Order: sequence, then structure tokens, then C-alpha cells
Amino acid sequence: MRHRRIKQLFTATAAAAYLAAAATLVVTGHTALRYSADHDDTLPLWAAWAPVLGGLAIAWLVPPATSGRAQPSGANESVTVRQASGLFALGLTFTVALYLSPGDDLWFIGLKLALLLVVPLLLRLASWHEWYRVDTHRRWLRAIPAVLTFVALASLLGPGFTGRPPAPVTILVVFLVNAVLEEVFYRIWLQTRLEAICGRWPAIMSTALLWASWHVALHGGAGFAIDLATVVVRLGVDGLFLGYLWSRYRNPWLLFVVHGLINAPITMLMSMA
Repeated sequence: MRHRRIKQLFTATAAAAYLAAAATLVVTGHTALRYSADHDDTLPLWAAWAPVLGGLAIAWLVPPATSGRAQPSGANESVTVRQASGLFALGLTFTVALYLSPGDDLWFIGLKLALLLVVPLLLRLASWHEWYRVDTHRRWLRAIPAVLTFVALASLLGPGFTGRPPAPVTILVVFLVNAVLEEVFYRIWLQTRLEAICGRWPAIMSTALLWASWHVALHGGAGFAIDLATVVVRLGVDGLFLGYLWSRYRNPWLLFVVHGLINAPITMLMSMA
């Protein structure tokens, strides 16, 4: 009964947040979503959501080859709850601290490394070995159609890349600091524990909202309420696909690839050739 109530609470709260964010943008007329924090190109709502809906549909249609799931590294339920609570608190602290910080790159990288990596390991809220010891045997081929669908639709519907592409070393650093670290913290560490406590979709939605929330510091400009609604509707929806991809197939490497392509789209990478 307790688990059922927790699941219902998480589901209702997360669903209400998504609905409130979408309603805010529609009512205020802010339905053109910025593609990323790096430039001002925008997407209509349907174009931002189509890759996610397509990827989710294919992932739902193609089941994993094995039903086994990676489990959190807690010895019992109370440990898992403590770890999930601590990780969630650190994620929320990162959002608030980044929003209040001076905003330069050193602050961003320092806060991220401290709150999303160093502190969780020092407090033993997670183990560094969790992600790369996941058994990915038979967890590749069935996930590929969903990944290709998401990437193809995002490439077709997203704005073409214009301007000078970043240096390869910049792309590599962004990939490690953003894609890898964020997926390890939010999906592999936090979402896995939340799944054990409240179930798949409450965990996916809650984690996606928390992950999206810190981006409000980068997507600012229209006022806090509009900025927050924008990142929920734009990146929070991307987080649903990333979360389902992890929950469905438990392949961390594919998470890194998809997140990396969200940050550095194929159109950008092709411009470097």
C-alpha cells in the first residue's frame, strides 16, 4: 500500500508539472522552443516532441532481449530510499546553485563535478562501478531501432546547423562533462533507485523533470516561469526518451550516444567533415 501511494504521488505530481508547463507556454504564446542554449533557432512544439514520441513508440514495440534489470547498489530498501533521497537533493541543489551562480564556465563545471560526482561518491550514495559493470550482453540490437528513430527524426525536424562548428576537443569535453556525467547521475544512479521505490514511469518522469530543471540557468531570457516551462516542455520531454531507453534496455553506452547527439546534432558533426 505504501509503495502504491508513493507511485501515485510521483506520477500525479510529475504529470501535473508537464501539463502546467505546456499550458503556460500555450496560454502565453511561447510555443516556439529554442533548439538549444547555444543558439536562438526555435522549433514548434510538435517538431520538438515528434522524435521523442517516435522513439518511445519503437522502444515500446521492440522489447528487450532479456527482462533482467540492473538494480541499485543498496543492501535493502531503506538504503535505496536514503540514496535516492540524497541524490535527488543533490540534483535539486545543483539546479538552484547554478541558477544563482555567476554563470561562467568554471562555476558550471565546478558545481557539476562537485554535486553530481564527488559528493555522491564521498557520501556513498552511489558507486562509480555501477554504470560500467552493467551487463550489456544482448542489450544492443533491440534498442537500436528506437535510437535510430529518435536521431533520424531529430535530424530531419531540427534546424540545420549554421555557423562555425566547435573544435573537436570542445565536443569531447562537452560529451564527457554533459552527456556521460549527467546520464550516470540522473539515469543510472538516481532513476534506477527511484524505479526500485516507486516504479518505472514515476521514476522516469521525476528524473526527467529534475534533469531538465537545471537548464533554466542556460535558457533564460523570458522570465523565470516561462524559462522553466520551456525547459520542461523541451528537455523534460527528451528526458522521457532517455529515461525509457535506460529503463527498457539498460544499456549505458546508448544513453551516452543519444545524449551526446542531443548536444552535438548530426548536422553539426557533418559540418566538421
